[in-house]
Amino acid sequence: MRIGFDLRPFLKQETGVGVYFRHLLFELAAIDAANEYFLFSASWKDRFPRDRVPPFRRMNFRDLKVPVRAVDFLWQRLGGPALDRVFGTRLDLTHSPSPLFLPTRGKKVVTVHDLFFLDSPELADKEARRVFVGRAGRAIQAADGVLTISQFCRRAILERFRVDEGRIKVIPHGLDKSFGREPSAEDMDRVRKGLAPAGPFLLFVGALEPRKNLVRLLEALKILSGRGLDAPLLVVGRPGGDSERVTQAVGRLGLDSRVRLIGYLDGTTVRCLYRLAAAFVFPSLAEGFGLPIVEAMASGLAVAASGTSAIPEVAGGAAMLFDPTSAEDIAEKVGRLLEDGELRKSLIEKGKRRAADFDWRRTAEETLGFYHAI
Repeated sequence: MRIGFDLRPFLKQETGVGVYFRHLLFELAAIDAANEYFLFSASWKDRFPRDRVPPFRRMNFRDLKVPVRAVDFLWQRLGGPALDRVFGTRLDLTHSPSPLFLPTRGKKVVTVHDLFFLDSPELADKEARRVFVGRAGRAIQAADGVLTISQFCRRAILERFRVDEGRIKVIPHGLDKSFGREPSAEDMDRVRKGLAPAGPFLLFVGALEPRKNLVRLLEALKILSGRGLDAPLLVVGRPGGDSERVTQAVGRLGLDSRVRLIGYLDGTTVRCLYRLAAAFVFPSLAEGFGLPIVEAMASGLAVAASGTSAIPEVAGGAAMLFDPTSAEDIAEKVGRLLEDGELRKSLIEKGKRRAADFDWRRTAEETLGFYHAI
């Protein structure tokens, strides 16, 4: 079988979709010697890093010097040319890591990570709304197979679109096993001295998007401060549509000395911070999965998270859940986590067991089986 992929989602800094696709492709490369893979990327100024190209045993790779917007216009607005023409051969199946149409003569598979850009557009960033609204529905309904990452997402797809249930399969994200291993002493010392505050601190990992609900978390921190709990907060993640509002809230609430907006960090540094923090807080209003929750659990970090969307499903009873619309409830649950050592210990043990349920190799094996089944 000739299988096509668009590599552009992880050309630059990786967020959820890019992390998913990178791990999926590298695991497929490790387990599949029978099929031939056709990998495509395009950018006017950036070349795809060779170390990110999965080492498939049978592979064709095209990295075109073409503006991304031009490719999107041709494919999403004009419906062509077919990806098959880029490689000069018919592709049996093409997999898009997001609900966008990739023109091809073969079968089409899309992965749906969430539908919040449709169901709650005010929570999605401008780029997600620009790219997906008006296009995702057509791609989902035209696909021969739809993969999604949680039962929550599956229900959302069936509620919104007329899609045969038999075409949808839930295959959860996996977990990079490095999160379960102790970082080197050198890396831990570097991060401890260069980034980690003195004493217990809270950690958030994720883009500064509206749905991440960081302003409410800051309001909860202010409440905790009034109760004598002054644990600092480190916010790790790329800037997004809520960056300005979050920065303003830090100043307005008088939290300048307690909150650090660090930005995007490499994986090794993030793994060290998971090991050094007192608790991980994830106040998101909407998640199709919530991979940082699993990463934190695997790292031996107690988790407090929203009791909404796919988060309870993914947490599997191993996190302290709160109402993300209530700063009071966030403060109460996070405060309990900071003050109750036995509670933290219990959640850490439950979290490690829950994190063991997620494996990228299993994700790849089930995905490959899905390709053959459609």
